[in-house]
Amino acid sequence: MKKRILIVDDDIMTLRILKKYLEGTYDVVIENAGYRFIEKMSTYNADLILLDIEMPVVNGLQAFDAFLKNPDLNDTPVVFLSGMSNPNLVRELMNKGAAGYLVKTIPKGELLARIEKIFSEKTKRTATPEVLILDNDIDNLRAMRESLTANNCKVKAVRTSVEAVDHIRDHHPNIFIIGHDSSGVAPRDVYDSLENVIRQERVIPLVMEENFFSTELIERVNEALNFN
Repeated sequence: MKKRILIVDDDIMTLRILKKYLEGTYDVVIENAGYRFIEKMSTYNADLILLDIEMPVVNGLQAFDAFLKNPDLNDTPVVFLSGMSNPNLVRELMNKGAAGYLVKTIPKGELLARIEKIFSEKTKRTATPEVLILDNDIDNLRAMRESLTANNCKVKAVRTSVEAVDHIRDHHPNIFIIGHDSSGVAPRDVYDSLENVIRQERVIPLVMEENFFSTELIERVNEALNFN
């Protein structure tokens, strides 16, 4: 079955061109108003959303803010469309969790390649879940690694926030566990300091205010993976 792509844009010509580019490969659905996208966002069943930024009444940024508040759609990639390149806006959108940014004049071949790359990376991430753990307690790290490995997860352990950021950006793990013993910093404070990169790389955070027993750890990881 073809993957479904939703295109949200108030410009009819853009909708027609992008639909023509994509409809041979994907099931394409179109919407021409940001406010209607917000009203119906849970009904499109899209695998990826192409969202125009410049729209009247409700623009793409406002629509994306509403989208982020819907937990049922957290795993749906959103790629922004614009009539011009804007590096500062790109950084802002990626920090908020966007999957990409495309200029509307993008050639068909490049558009298809960019979308396929997003789908490929998503498939790779869900095939064998990867868990990154930040914790300074060696015994706790060892216990978590053993439990998660037995649960068919790929596990990487680090002991500093800098190592965690580097690994998240290079390897895009599914889940980032912030352990109770994180360099003397409260787990919630660690999360707050790394929130931008966590959102940007679409990693699921699991903040441990206290150490979990093995069974509870596995339950929480499985719940997080299934929820997303």
